Amino acid sequence: MNKLDPDLKRLLQWARAASPPEPEEAPFGFSARVLAAGRPVQAPTLFPELRRTAWALSFASLALIVYAGLVLISQRSAPPPAAEFSSALSFLASDIAP
Repeated sequence: MNKLDPDLKRLLQWARAASPPEPEEAPFGFSARVLAAGRPVQAPTLFPELRRTAWALSFASLALIVYAGLVLISQRSAPPPAAEFSSALSFLASDIAP
């Protein structure tokens, strides 16, 4: 009934016996522990934190100054106020003066 060669059957049995077992899963949280052990934790000190904050505030203020300068440059120049209000001022001057 079975037409396989006995040597082939024996090789198949050895292959089944030699196959690697199913890989086991790492325990929960193992990767986090490995990463945490790889890099030492340094407590933040006051001076580096102050320096980092000062750099951040310096860049923010520089960006604000550049933005305000661009807004100021983009504003069109206004004509002198006397040119716009000359007729209104002359009307008021004629009404006020007796």
